[in-house]
Amino acid sequence: MLPTHILLKAFQSNKFRGKQEQEHFHRTFTGRYQNLIKRNSFIYLGIPMIGSVVLGSLLLSNFTAIRYEQRDTKVKELDETEQLRIVNGKKRKVDLKEEFYRLQGMVEENEDWEPVRVPRMKGEGENVW
Repeated sequence: MLPTHILLKAFQSNKFRGKQEQEHFHRTFTGRYQNLIKRNSFIYLGIPMIGSVVLGSLLLSNFTAIRYEQRDTKVKELDETEQLRIVNGKKRKVDLKEEFYRLQGMVEENEDWEPVRVPRMKGEGENVW
């Protein structure tokens, strides 16, 4: 971590000011604030920065809460037919092959398709790795 006097020098615009201009600058808000930062940078620069981050996260948490609440209501809503199906407990039997092909979209195209090993020609050996 760099010392604050190096950081302050890195971000200054090093303008040349005459003696009167410098005195006038020190009477402005910016000049007084700059002097306060030079004396105690954590109190006048660090705490306001940390405070703004914390305040921002608190304010934005309301928006994210609304977003997730809306998603929850979408998931929880059921049609009457879905409710009746759940209540009646009618379940279909699950076949792993059928589910695999249904998820790939292959059921409608190739209902009778099943993976079959190709027969070997005469004299061809088994490829054992």
